[in-house]
Amino acid sequence: MKKSTFIFLFALLSQSLTAQIIGGNGEGFGASFQDEDIRQITLLSTNSPIGVRWPGGGDSKVAFPAIDKPGLGMNIDSVNALYDEFRDGQGLIKVDALEKDIKKAEKEKEATESELMHLIRSSRATKNFHVSFALNVMQGTPESNLRAITTLIDSGVNIVAVVAGNETFASYNYNWEKYKNDFEPILKAIQKKYPDIPRLLCIGQAINRKTHIQWNTQLFQYVKKTGNFISGVDIHYYLYDELKEANATHPGMVQIKEGKADKQLDKAFAMYIEAYRNKDQMSALAAYLQVNLPGKIYHCSEFGDKEAENWSNTVANGAHIFTTFCVNRNSFDMLLVHNLIGNWLWAARRPATKLDDVKNKSEKVNRISWYALQLANELPATALPLDKTIKIIAPGKYYYYYDNAGGELFNHEITSTFSSINYELHYVTGKFPYSSAGSAGFWAKNSQLFFEVKGITIDKQKNQLSIPKNSFGYVQVVVE
Repeated sequence: MKKSTFIFLFALLSQSLTAQIIGGNGEGFGASFQDEDIRQITLLSTNSPIGVRWPGGGDSKVAFPAIDKPGLGMNIDSVNALYDEFRDGQGLIKVDALEKDIKKAEKEKEATESELMHLIRSSRATKNFHVSFALNVMQGTPESNLRAITTLIDSGVNIVAVVAGNETFASYNYNWEKYKNDFEPILKAIQKKYPDIPRLLCIGQAINRKTHIQWNTQLFQYVKKTGNFISGVDIHYYLYDELKEANATHPGMVQIKEGKADKQLDKAFAMYIEAYRNKDQMSALAAYLQVNLPGKIYHCSEFGDKEAENWSNTVANGAHIFTTFCVNRNSFDMLLVHNLIGNWLWAARRPATKLDDVKNKSEKVNRISWYALQLANELPATALPLDKTIKIIAPGKYYYYYDNAGGELFNHEITSTFSSINYELHYVTGKFPYSSAGSAGFWAKNSQLFFEVKGITIDKQKNQLSIPKNSFGYVQVVVE
């Protein structure tokens, strides 16, 4: 917490500010889709829009979605052809990635309907549902991409942008010209039929790395040269180098016992909290985009931590996700955590495991990052950080977000010239920074089954604000 004093005038809380779209990457969104997922998405978007990038992640490079094809329309022959054409820097086939995508293609034989239908059903049930569509530029054609987009639009899905691929700088081995030759005819066809849909390119996040600098420089030159043809860019951001020390300290698989602390986890999570609070460079990325691409659209369709299995579904990780949304949402037109719904350990909503203390193992479970997204989506764009000392000199309703992961209970002073101050605190809390909503990626097989974090707590307080131990969330302050 900062130690300065803020004086906030009611008039300064501009109602002209509009919160941007937040949500989650859609990798695996339809692979295990259930009707309950639609209900949960509807609840998530009660206050503000919810955004999804689809197909999410690397699936876009092997997807040929069509209403008459099961799943994402993958097939083994096209997967093999893709990896034969797009080899690594040494001219070798990326065997591990190839085998992974072949398994996906084989799995699709079990699908009973197109995953386009999951997206359509979600959109019809959710008024504030927004989709960023990831184009297959590596193998797809203008026709195949347009077919999928048209199906979605004709079905009422709100496509807020199309993105030319997924992390293409790496997929194309930093060959900008090859990328340009692939995306140009596809984007031109989309521009002709749907001129109002923004068209985005993939930009590198490592703005100090030579290969990323070279790629981004060519991208900037192309955007400038082609005027309004390119509407903006999509960038991904993961804490990785910043977490090397914390990852090295993490003990790996741990036998978790309910209510029992673990010294190794205590140390690792203290380092993790310090890293994400002090070393997060997303704000610098936003400034970088504003300088080099002024007036364009900025999407961050993936953000998170690596190694995700060390941190996901914990109070500390939820606090990181929540504050990332709060601090950066107005710097991006769309800001999405990785991942929203899927079978991943780091998915905000994912299937129950054998280590989850839940009755119905066939359904998905909301994890802490789901609650972090929900809390962030409840906040107006005018929400401010909860600073050390706050003085309010005008009546009204104010919102402040906070991160007390790893901290103790403390009383916070908000002063006012008015006699009545009412607080409504919305928060997630746990006994430890590594407390979780069911199983986490570091739970060993013999861990005790329990479910500590079960949702968001709402606590009404008057005149004195108390922030719970090891929590994150926001406070609504009403001054009369």
